[in-house]
Amino acid sequence: MTRRGGQYVAYLLPDPGIPVGGTKGASVHVESLCAAMARAGTYVVLYAANVVGPLRAPGSDTVRVVPLDVGKVHSGAGGDRSRVAAAASFFEQVGRHLDRRRPDWVHERLSLFAGGGSAVCAARGLSRVVEINAPVSSERLRHFGLELVAEAERAERDALREARVLAVSQPLAEWALAGGASEALVVPNGADTDGLDPALWASRRGDIRRRLGLAGRVVVGFAGSLKPWHGIEVLFDAVARASRRHPLGLLVVGDGPGRSAAELAVRALPASVTPVLTGSVPFSEIPRYLAAMDISVAPYLPAEDFYFSPLKVAEAMAAGLAVVASDFPPIRELLGSTGVLVAPGNADSLASAIESLVLDSTSRAHLGTSARIRAVRHLGWTAVAARALAFGEGREGRAGRAGREGRAGRAERAQLLGAPRAR
Repeated sequence: MTRRGGQYVAYLLPDPGIPVGGTKGASVHVESLCAAMARAGTYVVLYAANVVGPLRAPGSDTVRVVPLDVGKVHSGAGGDRSRVAAAASFFEQVGRHLDRRRPDWVHERLSLFAGGGSAVCAARGLSRVVEINAPVSSERLRHFGLELVAEAERAERDALREARVLAVSQPLAEWALAGGASEALVVPNGADTDGLDPALWASRRGDIRRRLGLAGRVVVGFAGSLKPWHGIEVLFDAVARASRRHPLGLLVVGDGPGRSAAELAVRALPASVTPVLTGSVPFSEIPRYLAAMDISVAPYLPAEDFYFSPLKVAEAMAAGLAVVASDFPPIRELLGSTGVLVAPGNADSLASAIESLVLDSTSRAHLGTSARIRAVRHLGWTAVAARALAFGEGREGRAGRAGREGRAGRAERAQLLGAPRAR
């Protein structure tokens, strides 16, 4: 593999919970961003703690993947010590690789217990950008349990201190600045706007729906991991209510901790709903399932401070679907005026929005077309990668410590998201 464009970026992925070549949303984000950087003419080397398969995104054949053996990482809170050891091993190995071939800059995904990137880059005089998709230590503690809280927060402080940050949402940018970052740029999640083009799937749409047993139904869909905060139970309740005046199809694509609850909820659905639960599917199959949908739903539950930039929303927009989503600022920013926003966790509000779109095919088509146009203009991975590369080179504008909310706003945001504070 030859180096192209005179530019070499080392992408560091210390998180063993994000499998390169996997189907998780985080895996898709890493693969898609690296591939888009490569398509722009950048030589990308992806150093990863967990590789389960080859990259498949367009252009990813020119991305070099270097798997690092970080030892066995145990699941659950009791495995925290193995995660600490894995992170240390990752950065020790990365340092040796960077000594052999010096990149123009390092792009590192913020990961649990992974505070070593700052020291590795400082020792070698390397410029570093930290990509933030979540406040990792507080998220882990809240949803999965965390034994070594102090160690996790210390590593997070080390990772953020004076870092240049690329955040997927404004709340995360403010959180990073409150945690010690020197500057932050907000670049939302993207989508494969070419592969999701509805024109590519129009001739196959009917056949896909027939194979799924959804012919003749308006299909309401969800594509993503079945995690507690995604509101799957609310979705089932809302679809049942919305089906009273029109038979519906319900297509749930994905797997996760909420799979058992979803299977139970299916049994309680009325006969007016035809449900299909696919389980986990390869990333390459997602466009096919989205093509079977008419309405895409992101029914997030209420949250004190919502920081996600949902990949599922960006992909649904790129697929030209009418989108109904919980009303949070980052989702509002993604959709603009191209979707329907509802009260988080409110099945009545969600059912009303779904029913309205089910009965009004003109509105569905208008929203889908508008969403597609917005996605092509702003959310394609090529556009996302261009901004990331410009930031890495120092060409992209960004918010510094002042931020738009000021110090008081950042402090409040830090408290809500659990930003690590000096002790």
